[in-house]
Amino acid sequence: MTARDTTHDLTRTPAPLLRRARLTFFVVAVIAPIVITAVAVVVLLTWLPTLPPQVATHWGASGADGFGPPSTYVWLLIGIGLGLPALMAIVTLASVGAHWGGAARLMGALAAGMSAFAAVMSLGSLAVQRDLADPAEAPGIGGVMAIAFGALLLVGAAAWAVQPRVRSEQGRTLEPRYAVHVEKGERVVWVATTTMPRGALAFLILVLLGLVALAAYMLGTGVEGGWIVALVVVVVGFALAATASFRVTVTPEGFSARALLGWPRIRIPLAEIESARAVEISPFGEFGGWGWRIAVDGRTGIVMRRGSAIEVSRRGRRPFIVTIDGAEEAAALLQAYVERSRTPRTPSTDSGKATS
Repeated sequence: MTARDTTHDLTRTPAPLLRRARLTFFVVAVIAPIVITAVAVVVLLTWLPTLPPQVATHWGASGADGFGPPSTYVWLLIGIGLGLPALMAIVTLASVGAHWGGAARLMGALAAGMSAFAAVMSLGSLAVQRDLADPAEAPGIGGVMAIAFGALLLVGAAAWAVQPRVRSEQGRTLEPRYAVHVEKGERVVWVATTTMPRGALAFLILVLLGLVALAAYMLGTGVEGGWIVALVVVVVGFALAATASFRVTVTPEGFSARALLGWPRIRIPLAEIESARAVEISPFGEFGGWGWRIAVDGRTGIVMRRGSAIEVSRRGRRPFIVTIDGAEEAAALLQAYVERSRTPRTPSTDSGKATS
């Protein structure tokens, strides 16, 4: 039996809609943060004469416990309100390409929201300290933070609303490089491993080593909070080990993918599979990033890199996707098993054979 390819790619996003989406994204993710941050910086600079040489820059459970010059808030405002949105915009525009969709729209909304958050947080934290003789007397900023988060949600929601809705273009269907035949009574097994790209893995390992060094220093010198950093190291280390590599298997019983640690894992029985195909995936454009992801359109998957992936359509549920080399043959084999399960056949005493 020959695997049947299912072709249900979406029509490409119309060029005028894509241009409009990119332009609107640029306005909310770049222009809006520049305007909001510039206004906040001007207001902050006019307040400097009314502020003491030292102001509270950090609050703990007992009140203000960290102090610095008022100019600290200028750099904080520029870094969070302008630098972070600029970084988000650059990463989005460089990663999404033509695969524009909900992930890019969300990044634009977050960029605008972060600039509003930084402006309210910085101005609010200084507003309660104007004309104070002693910065240690600065009141708490719980109310300021609540208003700042409210500004983030409000501005972010507005930035989301003004951007056009563009349904992410799914990648094209990939044809198998050779025909897959599964004879009656024959058992063919496909097994392969998908791993995080070496560059990304090396970067994450360096970050983890940095956290290990920081935790060791803080614990060794008795710096407060060292145990929190150590806990973060354990969590990050386990998450990296659990998601760096997955073993993918196609058998007559269905499809499965599991981390080399054994968890997380997923198993999709053949009876739950409607169809299988190989597709081309844009990680950021379709899923908003890398790893075990949930797309805006409800699809889930293990997305390690750009390129070929197995897409398993499930009955009553959204498709599951795994990026992996050889996805064309794996999807064709799985589709062959799906079609064979729908074809009535007489019982066979053939013991079959297994290949990989």
